[in-house]
Amino acid sequence: MIKKPLLYFLCLVLLLSVFACKKKTPTQPEVPELILPVIDYFDANPESIKWGESSTLSWNVKNATNIVIDHGIGTVNATGTTIVNPEETITYTLTATNNDGQVQKNRTLEVIARAIFELVSYAYDYTSYGNCRITGTIKNVGNMTGYDVMIEFQAYNANDVIIDTAYGFPADLGNIPVGVSAFFDAIFFNLYDWAVIAKVTYEITWTDGYGMRLTQTGVVFRK
Repeated sequence: MIKKPLLYFLCLVLLLSVFACKKKTPTQPEVPELILPVIDYFDANPESIKWGESSTLSWNVKNATNIVIDHGIGTVNATGTTIVNPEETITYTLTATNNDGQVQKNRTLEVIARAIFELVSYAYDYTSYGNCRITGTIKNVGNMTGYDVMIEFQAYNANDVIIDTAYGFPADLGNIPVGVSAFFDAIFFNLYDWAVIAKVTYEITWTDGYGMRLTQTGVVFRK
């Protein structure tokens, strides 16, 4: 008959043997944590502009080895700004890349339609009758039709006092579509002493599609 202490010892040995015979589970390798770039912000200020105006893109990026903005801007620093003046509504995409991957962020800049006029050519002719005739063309260089377009000239003496005004003929040049030029013919009457004229200014006015009256001014003659 086996004594109890010996029996307890044999049971303990047997139990340890069972645990020792069990197959060990292999340790799973640790998966390295991915550290992707972080785009803190990518903004446009202002987010809406009229045609011909500009907006400023600004951004801040972390953990990136390469940062690119599309639409011709190209590779940029981690923090920066750039001025853009697109001709139509556009979405810019900033792509930040490192060895673990890439992230992107979009920013849409709205471009509101607008008619813009420029004086593209002019010529003046002073006659012996005391009149000065100015002819030329204006052009819609915007992206919207300009309505009720008019042009006016004013002649100033050396003291910056208006001495005469000339209006384009016809007085209303009408509605001028995008990319179209209009001819004008304006006359200053009774300018018998052309030598007293220090400058001639022009003013083009038109109404846009939103009912706003706009103005473009400049100088076409200086003594």
